[in-house]
Amino acid sequence: MMKSSNFIKKDKLNLQEQVEFLDYITNSLDNGFSLSSSIELMPILWPKKREMMENLDAQMKAGEKFSKSLLKLGFSKTTVTQINLAMQQGNLVDCLNQLVILNRLKIEQIKKLKAELTYPFVLATMMIILLVFMQTFVSSQFSDSDEHSGDILILGLIILFTAGIYWFVKILSLLAKQDYQSMKKLSKYPLIGKTIQTYVSYLLIYDIGLLLSGGFSLQKMCEYASQQEEGSLQQYLGEKIGKQLMQGKNLKQIIKNEVFLPDSLLILLQTGSKRKNLSQQCLILGKSLFNELTRKIEKLVINVQPICFVLIGLCVIGMYLKLLLPMYSMMRGI
Repeated sequence: MMKSSNFIKKDKLNLQEQVEFLDYITNSLDNGFSLSSSIELMPILWPKKREMMENLDAQMKAGEKFSKSLLKLGFSKTTVTQINLAMQQGNLVDCLNQLVILNRLKIEQIKKLKAELTYPFVLATMMIILLVFMQTFVSSQFSDSDEHSGDILILGLIILFTAGIYWFVKILSLLAKQDYQSMKKLSKYPLIGKTIQTYVSYLLIYDIGLLLSGGFSLQKMCEYASQQEEGSLQQYLGEKIGKQLMQGKNLKQIIKNEVFLPDSLLILLQTGSKRKNLSQQCLILGKSLFNELTRKIEKLVINVQPICFVLIGLCVIGMYLKLLLPMYSMMRGI
């Protein structure tokens, strides 16, 4: 079972490797190479992943779609759908550039998050060791005391800490899926909900801009999106909005009822601009959403450490209560 798990991991690219892969493809296409030529050279230029790249090259030469191969490499369905849409519209380089920037931002913020959590994690570890010591050696001296306020607070903190770990693991599992239902759940979570909403809005607005530049009408957009990778954000929304339009629902109502479509999109659609201008406006809106996303992620990372210190402070109070209240209770009884 362990061997099987390791094999699966070796066949997938991690986030950093995905960025390197996309960055290489982008630079190669910018320099005039075709997609197939770029992939053919990858086993030589990326010796660490030679076997994986040789498999990718073989799959492409056998006629497999690039998007299908990317799924096997570990890319999310939503990312693969974006690349597929861009290839259809001839905007692959721009799309890859955006994905590289977005994923580099993600990697950078993960590093910052780890740095922010290092000090609180060390403090929390020391607190746990001290708590175990107090429970083992100190509490036995006050076993006859009726004062248990400290124990109650410590128990509450343990429950809170366990819930926090569960919440964090749940967020990571939902983020890994990147489908519509997972993202909608995450958009309702405290602290991160608005950031997730901005992230999905950015992806969708950027895709709408690409499709408009290809001359798609709204109905054609929905039909085209619904044919994309099953389970991706674009496929689900394309199918959902297409059905609503066929039922005669008003576009304004559809956008207002959809949590991931910003009201600013409706304002753009109501200007009556030509598709080419509307496409450019959507891409500009996408860039502004990307900047907003960057600010929200940075703010989220900065706020993590104070929250951790508040929890550690509560642990300190709990330990003091656990130690001092029984002593105070015994002294009062003398």
